[in-house]
Amino acid sequence: MANDFRLFILVAWLATALSGCSDLGTQPKRLAAPQLSATSLDFGTVAVSDSAFRSFTLSNTGTANLTGSASLSCPEYELDSGGGPFTIPPGGSVTLVVQFKPGALGTFACTLDLGPNVPQVSVAGAGALQAPGAAGTTAPDSLDFGVLQAGQTSTRTFRIFSVGTAPLLVNVVSTCGAFTILSGGGPATLDPAGSLTVTVQFAPLAGGAQPCGISVGPGVPDVGVTGFATTVSFASDVQPILENWCLLGCHDHFTGSYAGLLQTPSAYPAPARIIVPFDPAHSTLYGKISNTGQYGQLMPQGGPMLPQADRDLIRDWILEGARNN
Repeated sequence: MANDFRLFILVAWLATALSGCSDLGTQPKRLAAPQLSATSLDFGTVAVSDSAFRSFTLSNTGTANLTGSASLSCPEYELDSGGGPFTIPPGGSVTLVVQFKPGALGTFACTLDLGPNVPQVSVAGAGALQAPGAAGTTAPDSLDFGVLQAGQTSTRTFRIFSVGTAPLLVNVVSTCGAFTILSGGGPATLDPAGSLTVTVQFAPLAGGAQPCGISVGPGVPDVGVTGFATTVSFASDVQPILENWCLLGCHDHFTGSYAGLLQTPSAYPAPARIIVPFDPAHSTLYGKISNTGQYGQLMPQGGPMLPQADRDLIRDWILEGARNN
């Protein structure tokens, strides 16, 4: 009985002593973390009563739901999609599309509010009218920058031609951050039969396809620009992981080479394959290393799981097209 009493006193003392330690017994607070693909939208110059669209992505890189409400209070702008209240789970995202329709000449600035938990997005555009007889065209009407590694840059050019009988107003603006106008940007006036050369730079910081447009001026179609960026290399990032974790006498018949991974049939029915470019959910390799249960037991067999950083590299490599880079 005395021993039980002494044990009770000891436990009570320990509980009292430890209660003052703020780092014991307290779960870390879960927080949302908003991330915007663009903090401003520039519509350039749009013909009065015509319209233009811009989009951006709001992602949540935190550990708790991100809540807010998207709204615009300027009559020239409206949310074409993504307006109103939203809840974005951890790892999720939402795309918002804004329409600009100037009803008069002049410049129009506005602010897109996303709620108290997300930074605001500034919005700007101008309305103008071409003089009677003015007309413009571009050549080429689109630019393809191909595939770059994130952090690299590439440049392309196009020309704007004034093909009417009156001076042509232009205002060359990039509509997204991965593409920058190096020369020929901003407002200008082209005399009939005149031209302007525009140089565009693609400098991606994130992976994946990055379609965009270059706004040219009122009544002149945008120049479409596309590029694809990779952040993961098969040779430098993915292959060493496979050699360290998956060969070892188990899968050396296919995982040691790029062709083996992409060409070896999966034991599971279509659309599953060992690797399905752009689609981790139907890639049995990723299903097994992330232990989804969708394609049987965890690999490496018997565990442990690959480190999270390695799993993320393989996932991102697949999302970026599983290229032999």
